[in-house]
Amino acid sequence: MDSPPPRPRPPPEVALVARTHGLVGLTALASLLLLHLLTRRLTHVEFGPRTYAIALGIGVGYTITGVLVWYGTPAGRFLSRLCGLLYLARPQLGFRLWRSMDSADYRAHFRRPGGRPPAA
Repeated sequence: MDSPPPRPRPPPEVALVARTHGLVGLTALASLLLLHLLTRRLTHVEFGPRTYAIALGIGVGYTITGVLVWYGTPAGRFLSRLCGLLYLARPQLGFRLWRSMDSADYRAHFRRPGGRPPAA
């Protein structure tokens, strides 16, 4: 059986944004796990379920956004802008990512074949 041809890698701008979102998400999830492992036996340090739910939501949200950006889904483009607000606190990183998200290659990555291009 013939397998479908592999999907080409996204442009460098898209890969940078997707990897950044993915790494932020995985870091949040790893931090949550580490926090839980380090504090579970400490009786004077307690985190409620809401703390875990918020941290888990952030970690999963950023990770999913990275995957959606990599594959060029319309939701990925929107979520990428939303997640990108966090990076503006670090101007050297934030402005670079926002410039990447404004590039023509990045916008073209989200165009559907045969469809009209997304609004700029």
